Amino acid sequence: MNAEKVEEAGRETAVERDYRESVASGTSERLDSWKEIACYLRRAIRCVQRWKKNEGLPVLCHQHVGGATVYAYREKLDEWWRGDAGDI
Repeated sequence: MNAEKVEEAGRETAVERDYRESVASGTSERLDSWKEIACYLRRAIRCVQRWKKNEGLPVLCHQHVGGATVYAYREKLDEWWRGDAGDI
């Protein structure tokens, strides 16, 4: 691995850490990506995607021509986590 790639990897780690801290700070009620949702729940992205598919995790999708945008609300995720979400 050359020095440039090592430096880039180091920057990614710092960016990831800053990103997680900003998401965890609770500045927004809406989480706008699988990454934000996963960080909020402290799980891997694949895990929360599986929970949406199999367990009813309240993640919403807005369809676009080229794909979809996912988002979720902290309050709904918290209700689901506690088990009192009812039928979402």
